[in-house]
Amino acid sequence: MPVLLYNTLTRRKDEFVPLDPPQVRIYSCGPTVYRFAHIGNMRTFLMADILRRVLTYNGLQVFQVQNITDVGHMTEEELDAGEDKMLMAARQEGKTPWEIAAFYTEAFLRDKERMNMLHADLYPRATDHIAEMQAMVQTLLDTGHAYHGDDTIYFDIGSFPEYGKLSGNRLEKLQAGLHRVARDPRKRNPEDFALWKGAEPGRLMVWDSPWGKGYPGWHIECSAMSSKYLGPQFDIHTGGIDNVFPHHEDEIAQSEACFGLVPARFWMYGEHLLAEDRRMAKSARNYYILSDMEERGFDPLAFRFLCLQAHYRAKLNFTWDALAGTQRALEGLRGRIAEMKAAAEPTLSLSGDGAAFREEFRDTISDDLDTARAIAILWEALKSDLPAADKLALALDFDQVLGLRLDEVSAEALPELSLDLRRLVEERDAARKARDWPRSDALRDELLSLGFEVQDTPEGTRVKARQSAAGGVA
Repeated sequence: MPVLLYNTLTRRKDEFVPLDPPQVRIYSCGPTVYRFAHIGNMRTFLMADILRRVLTYNGLQVFQVQNITDVGHMTEEELDAGEDKMLMAARQEGKTPWEIAAFYTEAFLRDKERMNMLHADLYPRATDHIAEMQAMVQTLLDTGHAYHGDDTIYFDIGSFPEYGKLSGNRLEKLQAGLHRVARDPRKRNPEDFALWKGAEPGRLMVWDSPWGKGYPGWHIECSAMSSKYLGPQFDIHTGGIDNVFPHHEDEIAQSEACFGLVPARFWMYGEHLLAEDRRMAKSARNYYILSDMEERGFDPLAFRFLCLQAHYRAKLNFTWDALAGTQRALEGLRGRIAEMKAAAEPTLSLSGDGAAFREEFRDTISDDLDTARAIAILWEALKSDLPAADKLALALDFDQVLGLRLDEVSAEALPELSLDLRRLVEERDAARKARDWPRSDALRDELLSLGFEVQDTPEGTRVKARQSAAGGVA
């Protein structure tokens, strides 16, 4: 089956064929490094990780660039309305903006590692590419796509008739809502966006330019870095759904005006992660980072597993109960892998039903990264009548995409259950089937007192010898 990806630019699933096969060039919008990335950000970055893994699984060679925005602005509206995010963080933490950027960049890279995301091939920083941004701005001035508005240089979207082709926010649609927006006298059109801004007095992050001291607009940063490392046109651009407009719409306009090509052929977006059915916000007290999970005893890979159980283009509601259930499922999966590793080595080749499971998995993930169905196929394979060696081979093969680090699960000596222990396990399974939860809990406690961990799996109760704090069997 070919790889099909939903392309926001065409508003349909398109067959993906690289511009220069077998190489695939991807640009992924990265973090603005003035604070820790929250778990909604991490879900977006995970989508790009799964995309990379799926393409690699299909035999393609991926080169991924993920930018680091270390100038500080989030959107032009926020920047115009208040204090620059990077400068605000620097003031609050008593550090320079560059120290803030370095600290939170390292935190972001650690978070990617904790969630087992593959690292990008390059992490260009915006502040290292001011010259490239200025060169693009000058080209846009020379070709009539940009103009001076006092000390700021603006892109004239009236010079780009295709503006709005990504988001659907066409110029006439934007103009229809102008009665709600105060007109900026520096702009020819209210919808024009800043390419370069003159520095206000006292600003710390500022650079010399042919137009005076200033700093770049948000959108020009990604256009300059993507074109430098991936060329004027590349294969795929990824980001969160809130990047569609205005950020990526403006990227397309300035890049295409500069180079004559739409910068990416495919534009892919991860949907929002809700927390307790609401958008995450510190004011709502539902704003979480990975460290919040770890402080509550959760494995970051459990959050990865939770995200994989919903399609990347669907909203996902995060709750602590959902994460707890997913962590139990992950522990059960690891238990199954440990049992299979103790019983057999993975087979070197698959045939029959084993090969059929692999083909179904490949077709599923190649259909717009359908990880939810892919996980269901994994469980179906593990519950099948296949030999343990085939099941283990499939699980490890699938994990090249799922990224749950199943290859790191160690084979453990499984307990030989006495007749009495088997009786307790059978009684507990019967209690759970009858939904007799007090009896089920009592039997769990009895098994724990006898030195056995208890795991609930789709096949019933599983037990293994409990490890003491010193590493021995309790």
